[in-house]
Amino acid sequence: MITVIVLVLAAAFVLFLASLMGRRRVESDPAGLYRQLQPIYLPALLNLLNVEDLNFLHANLEQVDFVRLKRQRTRALIVYVRRIAFNARVLASIGAWSRQSPSHEVAAAGQLLLSRALATRMLALRTLLCLQVELVLPLFDTNLGSTIKAYEAAQSRLEGISAASPVH
Repeated sequence: MITVIVLVLAAAFVLFLASLMGRRRVESDPAGLYRQLQPIYLPALLNLLNVEDLNFLHANLEQVDFVRLKRQRTRALIVYVRRIAFNARVLASIGAWSRQSPSHEVAAAGQLLLSRALATRMLALRTLLCLQVELVLPLFDTNLGSTIKAYEAAQSRLEGISAASPVH
């Protein structure tokens, strides 16, 4: 009986991995990678993170209303952080593609973009986990500052590649 359960779980895991591999597409066209980037309006994201506004609402709303509002805020933050994680993955692909450039300047910028994008993606995924906890425990507070700074740094590296590379 236990053997059957283990085999079923192993088969389900293999199918899950196969479905993930099937969804992965390797983009060979850098212009296609640039088109995949999702817009992120950082001023609106930073507005959601305004501590003074949150403290004001906490002081002036009933606990039930504040918790409801905090969960709505957290759901909005999850959307932003998912976009940051997705864009970081795209930026890593652009960086990996740019590393293969014959131009040493573009290759070096691609390496820097790749490393910053990977660090940003890890931070974003960690932040997503914390935001999921915040949905369950609304008084838990997630700090997104490092994730936003890492994303901005990776985005600035992309601009360096865009200026040095003729394709985008």
